[in-house]
Amino acid sequence: MEEHEFRRVLDLFPVVRSRDYCDESKGDSSSHFAQDEVTEWQKGWQEMDKKDELNENESEDAFWSKFRAAAERKVGLTNAERFCSAFKTVHKKLVYEKLSLEAARRFVATSKN
Repeated sequence: MEEHEFRRVLDLFPVVRSRDYCDESKGDSSSHFAQDEVTEWQKGWQEMDKKDELNENESEDAFWSKFRAAAERKVGLTNAERFCSAFKTVHKKLVYEKLSLEAARRFVATSKN
């Protein structure tokens, strides 16, 4: 799927968070506790990634099912498959591969064009 086509289809969906969203729960006073919590989350994510790799083709969770259904209603079955695949790839890069803040900003900047 070409980038301009991906952007066109992406624009059909509403924005869930504003572009300037910032997690306000970050604080210096509990940095040790926060680091432990982050480590625990990362371990959980790694375990879930392993399970997801095994079960990826078996079933999709409710979000992705609803997302795919909405895409099918808006752009048709064939285009929805391509769009969902491209969207999942971008989602995985942003969420699981820990894309840097600067790279995420560049990604958002390209989406404005």
